Amino acid sequence: MKDSRRFLTLVKMIDSLFYSIGRLLGVLITSLIILTLSAGVVSRYVFNRPFFWTDEFARILLIWSILIGAALGFRKGSTTDHIRMDFFVSLLPEDFRKITDRIVLVVDVVFCVVVLLIGIRFFVQTLSFRTAAMDISKGYIHITLPIFAFMALIFLMTSFDRR
Repeated sequence: MKDSRRFLTLVKMIDSLFYSIGRLLGVLITSLIILTLSAGVVSRYVFNRPFFWTDEFARILLIWSILIGAALGFRKGSTTDHIRMDFFVSLLPEDFRKITDRIVLVVDVVFCVVVLLIGIRFFVQTLSFRTAAMDISKGYIHITLPIFAFMALIFLMTSFDRR
């Protein structure tokens, strides 16, 4: 019993850390997207010498922001908690609502485990591929899948305690 309590405390600390880092990354990545696209526009229309890398870099940042934001959406009780379609669930009696919530939680966990496993495999397979404009490994793009899945799993683990 003590070990499970310690484990849960550790998971809650990691949850809090990931949530803080995720929110900070969201702000930084969004700012970088704005700066990158602005630099592209200025270089193209003011200096008539466009930066060739801005569109690709902004696209990579957008992928990162989407998946980090999606992971944050799995955290229950936060400002980034996903909007739920619960009209039909709200019509159920309380006992059935709890069962439905548990089923949804298990499905979410299974989904994240599958994405984690596929994401790791996909990341390893794409390490040797290079992007067209910046000539960097596509692994920098595809590492977001396992990061998303791991963050979401941590957030879901704390959800088991709250329900």
